[in-house]
Amino acid sequence: GLQAMISIRLSHHTHNEVEGFRDYAISIPEVIRLFHVAGSEDFLVHVAVRDATHLRNLAMNAFTTRPEVAHINTSLIFEMVDKGKYPTYLE
Repeated sequence: GLQAMISIRLSHHTHNEVEGFRDYAISIPEVIRLFHVAGSEDFLVHVAVRDATHLRNLAMNAFTTRPEVAHINTSLIFEMVDKGKYPTYLE
């Protein structure tokens, strides 16, 4: 299968829309992790799918149909490295 990160920008940032989207997104079976972030995007959605068609259908049916979603951007994940293999500078 494939993994991807889908960047989501909401059209409005009301408490209800942010929490509503968060609750909806985390309920989707393909979603592995969900990050609510600051910056040009509002959410990063880490997903696992069977193939490119599954990813396209997920993006089109699960996210672009939501009224609070203004923009999405999908990035394929080629490699993921666990932080445990590297020293942390936050300690």
